[in-house]
Amino acid sequence: MNSLGLYLHIPYCLHKCGYCDFNSHPVNQGEMDAYVDALLREMDHYAREWSAGRTVASIFLGGGTPTTLPVSALETILDRCRNRFALEPDCEITLEANPATISPGFLSQLRNAGYHRISIGVQSFHDDELKLLDRVHSADEVDSTVAMARAEGFDNLSLDLMFALPGHTPERWRESLRRALAKDPEHLSTYNLTVEPGTVFEKLRRGGRLTLPPEDLQLELYQEAIHTLTAAGYRHYEISNFAKPGRECRHNLNYWNNGDFLGLGAGASMGLGGRRSKNFNLPSRYIREVLARGHAVESSESPTPREAMEETLMLGLRLLQGLPIRQFEDRFQTSFQTRFGKTAESLLQKGLITLDNERLALSHRGLFLADSVILEFFA
Repeated sequence: MNSLGLYLHIPYCLHKCGYCDFNSHPVNQGEMDAYVDALLREMDHYAREWSAGRTVASIFLGGGTPTTLPVSALETILDRCRNRFALEPDCEITLEANPATISPGFLSQLRNAGYHRISIGVQSFHDDELKLLDRVHSADEVDSTVAMARAEGFDNLSLDLMFALPGHTPERWRESLRRALAKDPEHLSTYNLTVEPGTVFEKLRRGGRLTLPPEDLQLELYQEAIHTLTAAGYRHYEISNFAKPGRECRHNLNYWNNGDFLGLGAGASMGLGGRRSKNFNLPSRYIREVLARGHAVESSESPTPREAMEETLMLGLRLLQGLPIRQFEDRFQTSFQTRFGKTAESLLQKGLITLDNERLALSHRGLFLADSVILEFFA
């Protein structure tokens, strides 16, 4: 059977952080029941077309903050997934969580419902940095959340951290890494803070009230994460992600390897059968569309061969294992050397990539500059 990943977007947050450009909206108690109902209806719609002959290898509830929903709603969503799709016996089931929305009883019910992997948005172990990032939890709440999750039997935890914050120093970054490692998580993600268009942080930067560290310090902090986490036994398998052996995020690996994925919910994207589709962002519009049509697709297209090639290259280079050149050539019926040889040679001389007859991969510095390096191939 062909497998796919199932992503469900829960767009509600207690508070929108200043750096966030995700599709997230303030908690709306009067709307959330209708949203969950629409999510279930949309799942039914796609299950009729895509469940036959398919298995689901991973389920990922992201946001937003999924744990702003009542636990009964989260149980219902997972039950519907089981009823509508054939879940693989070892299906990875992940739930993103904010420490401010977690309690022991809540976690116990989640575990009993079948959620077994939690991704916790820590971001920092320094309260002043959390305040700067507009996070609504404290470092102590992170400690208690992890302890509660372990006590309730969760043996697959992922912690998100951010670096290159305004005023960030190597010493403070090392302290956050040290405290994260003390939790012994199975997985860690380290994200370089970027200022995205339309965010509060962009307005602050335009007004001269927010300054990020210089690029050389950002690179130093990134390399510190690589050194510290790999020395602690974590495998650096993607630009921002580290895992204990065998604990890589299967849901994201499916995406980075160009696998099929079904995205449900407001603003969710999906890639099925060679087509890319995206839902309406606004939860109220999403609900109306699903009630009227069974789905909420705003746009849908089949990538051109060039676009498919760009996407494959971009996703493949995010992985530390790199892009298998022969597989790439077979898929697109092209010679890598003929099409990209000059660009690859230039990047090789700059120390931004590694290249042999089998794989193209980014160097450590190339990983830090991944977006600009990948653009070089299609300039």
